[in-house]
Amino acid sequence: MGATGLARWVLRPVLRLRLAWFRHLVRGGTFPPAPTAADLQAAVEARADPSADRVGWLGSPAGARFGVLHDDLTTLARVASLVEARRGRPLVWSEAGTALLTVRDAAENGTAALADVDVTVVALGFSDVMLMTSAEAWTRDLDRLLDCARRPGRVLTPVIVGGNPPMDRFTETAWTGRELIRRQVARLDAATAELVRRRGDCVFVRFPDLDAGAAQVRGRLWSWSRVHQLWAAALAPELTRLLDEGA
Repeated sequence: MGATGLARWVLRPVLRLRLAWFRHLVRGGTFPPAPTAADLQAAVEARADPSADRVGWLGSPAGARFGVLHDDLTTLARVASLVEARRGRPLVWSEAGTALLTVRDAAENGTAALADVDVTVVALGFSDVMLMTSAEAWTRDLDRLLDCARRPGRVLTPVIVGGNPPMDRFTETAWTGRELIRRQVARLDAATAELVRRRGDCVFVRFPDLDAGAAQVRGRLWSWSRVHQLWAAALAPELTRLLDEGA
């Protein structure tokens, strides 16, 4: 075990406490209300539509909905709206993630619900950033996960791997750890890009530049609606392309 690995091992209890606190802050944040009976019925009818595009979301449901009061402002709803407009058919999400999975957890348990989807979007990293997972372990477990995500059912499924957001800049991140988190986000994104390049059977979509997208409105406050809009705008073109190619 090298010096860096030893430091992570020694700090593991502290890192897990920090992750637990981060999860607590996320759970206490703003989210859209629970779906109504009419919403649930509409979802059932959409899933029954044989023309619908079926897309898997392997990531945190909280991360895709955090910070907004209405479901149509979330990443998932915005992606669906953009792709539906371009494809002329409904898009149905199959969500397989639970609260802030690590990539190792997802590789072991996370893909069973993704059978019979047309494309899978993998959007993980929150927990691995907070736990300071090594680039080597991240690459190994992500590679295993992508093997499973590519073959969730009877046929090969295209996969989009999303980059990590700039967690170092979010209000929920303590000032004292921001530089460490910024470097960890960059480290895991670089490892992901290299793995996707080496595999050649997936697509990597980096998280958009929030400064260029004017997502910060004042001081440490963010327009989460704008963050979701930017992330959806980055994902939708690649998702549309993969769905078009598979049609």
